[in-house]
Amino acid sequence: MLATGRLAVELYGSSRIDQNCVLGFEYSGINMLTGRRIMSMVVKGGVASYVEKPSKLMWDIPDHWSLKEAATVPVVYVTVYYAFFMIGNIRKAKTILIHAGSGGIGLAAIRVALAYNLEVFTTCSTQKKKKFLLDTFPKLKEANIGNSRDTSFELMIHRETNGKGVDYVLNSLSEDKLLASVRCLGKSGHFLEIGKFDMANDSKLGMSCFLKEIAFHAVLADNLLTASDEEIWHLKSMIDSDISQGIIVPLPVTVFPAHEIEQAFRHLIGGKHIGKVVIQVRDDPEDLATLPVCAISQIYFKKSLSYIIPGGLGGFGMELADWMAIRGARKIVLSSSRGITKDYQSYRIALWKTYGCEIIVSTDDITTKEGCRQLIYRAESLGPVGGIFNLAVTLRDGLFANQNVKQFVECFLPKATATKYLDELSRVLCPELEYFTIFSSVSCGRGNAGQTNYGMANSIMERIIECRHKDGLPAKGIQWGAVGEVGLVADMADDKIDMEIGGTLQQRISSCLQELDRLLSAEEPIVSSMVVAEKRSGRSGNENIIDAVMNIMGIRDLKSVSLGTTLSEMGMDSLMAVEIKQTLERDFELILTPQDLRLLTFQKLQEFVDAKKKENNDGLPMIFASDSKLLGMDLLIRNLGDEVHCDKIVVPLATRATLSKESLPPNIIIPGLEGTAGRAWYQLGSALHSRAIVLQLHQFSNLLTVNEISEMSIEHIKPILKPTEPFYIIGYSYGTLVALKIAQLLETAGFRGHIMLLDGAPYFLKRLTNLHLGEHFSENDLYNLLFSSIVNQIFPDETKESAAQIFQKIDNVGEKMALFMEYVEKQNVYSKEYSATMVKAMFNRIKMTSTLDVESFGSLKAPITLVRPAEVSLQDVEEDYCVSQLTSGKVTLKVIEGNHTTMLDNPILGQVINDFDPSLLDDKNFEEYIRNDKPVSVV
Repeated sequence: MLATGRLAVELYGSSRIDQNCVLGFEYSGINMLTGRRIMSMVVKGGVASYVEKPSKLMWDIPDHWSLKEAATVPVVYVTVYYAFFMIGNIRKAKTILIHAGSGGIGLAAIRVALAYNLEVFTTCSTQKKKKFLLDTFPKLKEANIGNSRDTSFELMIHRETNGKGVDYVLNSLSEDKLLASVRCLGKSGHFLEIGKFDMANDSKLGMSCFLKEIAFHAVLADNLLTASDEEIWHLKSMIDSDISQGIIVPLPVTVFPAHEIEQAFRHLIGGKHIGKVVIQVRDDPEDLATLPVCAISQIYFKKSLSYIIPGGLGGFGMELADWMAIRGARKIVLSSSRGITKDYQSYRIALWKTYGCEIIVSTDDITTKEGCRQLIYRAESLGPVGGIFNLAVTLRDGLFANQNVKQFVECFLPKATATKYLDELSRVLCPELEYFTIFSSVSCGRGNAGQTNYGMANSIMERIIECRHKDGLPAKGIQWGAVGEVGLVADMADDKIDMEIGGTLQQRISSCLQELDRLLSAEEPIVSSMVVAEKRSGRSGNENIIDAVMNIMGIRDLKSVSLGTTLSEMGMDSLMAVEIKQTLERDFELILTPQDLRLLTFQKLQEFVDAKKKENNDGLPMIFASDSKLLGMDLLIRNLGDEVHCDKIVVPLATRATLSKESLPPNIIIPGLEGTAGRAWYQLGSALHSRAIVLQLHQFSNLLTVNEISEMSIEHIKPILKPTEPFYIIGYSYGTLVALKIAQLLETAGFRGHIMLLDGAPYFLKRLTNLHLGEHFSENDLYNLLFSSIVNQIFPDETKESAAQIFQKIDNVGEKMALFMEYVEKQNVYSKEYSATMVKAMFNRIKMTSTLDVESFGSLKAPITLVRPAEVSLQDVEEDYCVSQLTSGKVTLKVIEGNHTTMLDNPILGQVINDFDPSLLDDKNFEEYIRNDKPVSVV
């Protein structure tokens, strides 16, 4: 979480000094004083070759454990024992839900819970992990394992506990999954929260959940490191006892050598590991040398020495002084001809003083030798001078033909002249000098129009540095390219970070400071740091934005991730975020705020692309839009749904539902011809204020009638509903047919509720289908249209005519399918099996729509709301699509902007659904509705 930036380092100390080197909370190794093999949990800094400060939570490693195995034990078991026995006080015969069961803490918690005779429920994300859990823990029931990637585990707990809920929840999930986990608790249950994400982000938890007398415990095991000796002894004695009894054992482990630490973190955030991931620092525990690893020595400054920064009150100077204060400097002299002129300068100086720094602001004239002498004397009043960093600059730009002697002299004074005097004086007055550094520019060697004098001044400074280096004195000249955010270039650039200057782009100040360790440690006297402006040729309009982001994220197959999952949840770290942001801005002209970037999904990426496309389809459903330009992969993703979750019949959507509405029946959404959840529904769900689920029809692809599909579907809907509460069903396009039939079956069973139809109804869909296919179309014609339409969306460069002609030349359906599979192999969004099933399902559903018995949809009592787009797909049809003939209840018509496809993107649709929230139908009105079978007003 820290490595990816999902948790801020501020959690580990308010002081920025305390926020360095926080990665790693446990280790195993050799005590250099005693030679004992030890394992330990530490506050921070465990990812290191040495740990200097001993921790209270330290154990001798059992003889039969290796160092590799021991490294998997401290944090996970300390967390579990702290949560179970010091906070939760677990008891045998109780029930517990343990999330992420195949992770480190999950495996440890399951092992301990089973050893103490609790009934365990758990979650994991893949079938492979589920099989591993069943093989590892024979006592674990398969029915007690749910999915950790969504909130479906709530239904599992409800089913397996007969609605009672569990006694304990050990939770590491966040956001909507945390809320679902709270709902899994039974009366007087205990919620043990070990995740910090929601606490750090101040996420809200409604008070209504405490009506069940539950207890919410924050389990922050790192607080134990500052606990009393009595608490530490109690915890260690429990762990020692269970190690000896064989309850505590090492976890499965994946080992990475030290030089592959980046790959280790990427493997970890990929979410595919089981157990723990450890970093091996040495091959041989007795060897003092670490494995080969690219490491840069960090520069630290001595507290007893003083450091002089001419130009220290400028933009770069303030950042350099701040960096030095973080790295140990406590006596700093800032030289400026004008002194303090801005409140920000005063603020930063006050901040450094809180770190224990002594700050002097000097206005001595460094363009004179006497001024430089006085500056050094001021610094020596604090302590011996340990470093001089000349950042002073005066610009007098102009074309060479227009330059004069005065402009050259003014430009030389703070740079060349001051450096000459500081060099001469420091040789005599500064015997303990460790750093003599000047900040130069790449323009001195390459030239920059209008800056001849500036380039020459820098060049003189560099020659002084080379002379000092030859004499064996401290000397370093750093040539910077354009520096962004602070300093002269930033002031001129008006925040245009991509402005090109002298063949370089602006280098962010954070990058400049990060490079200082490397630059100041280099042996060469003159070093450089810049961002070279690449000469790019224009990109083609067919550049795949999804592939670009996949490459940065290290995702090889789009089918391996959920399209609605944010990039942050997939493991986007800060470096990836910067690269993605720059790529989208530079190559695709997409400007995103940091918040947008954190919430970015592959679905939203395609939406951004659509906004730049001028072509729109003509408003017909995907399969019927024979004359429209298809919008490539985006419509395919929408209309063929999300394959990742296709095996589920009920898919919960992430909504804005508050806890007060979590107990109400959900909106039941039935998608269109594709029959599966997709980007449009994930996006719509995020705008809804009450719970919502998608009823997927993928498992019913072989059924041949609407009645059959409805009868199979209702068996999965009834357990969600209560006869005393209204149902609320929303159908879109073909899904409206299933919605109406399900409503008929529910009313027959004694349920009452409300129906919303999104641009669909029996009469409308039958007319539309036969209009575009003809009254007497053949199965061959239908397969040709299906194959060619989908292929055109996978490969939009191929014309509709060419794809249709290819399939029309083939008479055999099997051969058509084989050709279709050749196209499918060329993309990585959908598998062959899913594509074949989807074609068959669409074929059956279009066919049943064309032969629909419209009269069989009558006799309803529920009120119906029809939401229709302004751009209708069929002109010669009643305004309400003849819906008033289907029910004795009230029919409401609403029209929103868009066409059959784009209406789902209209934010007004979410408002319309929220206006008909089932929670607004109060108990009194609902009882009257049931009693009278008449429509009632919705308040």
